[in-house]
Amino acid sequence: MFISTKRGIVSAVLSLLFIFYAFNFVPRNINIIATRSLPRQIFAYVLNFVIFFIVIYLIATLIAYLAKKFSPKSK
Repeated sequence: MFISTKRGIVSAVLSLLFIFYAFNFVPRNINIIATRSLPRQIFAYVLNFVIFFIVIYLIATLIAYLAKKFSPKSK
């Protein structure tokens, strides 16, 4: 129930899209990333991907758990 490949793939895609948007289209973040060296930029992308992946995966797992818990049981 708690480990799901489908939720993992969806979480990874959403994390990548969110990070791509946040680092490439938000002017404040563009200026911050532009001042960093390439290794620090890569580290920032990887660290943010891991953080957002974990958060999105946990939220998706919580939603799946609550949906299963409160859905009417079929006989």
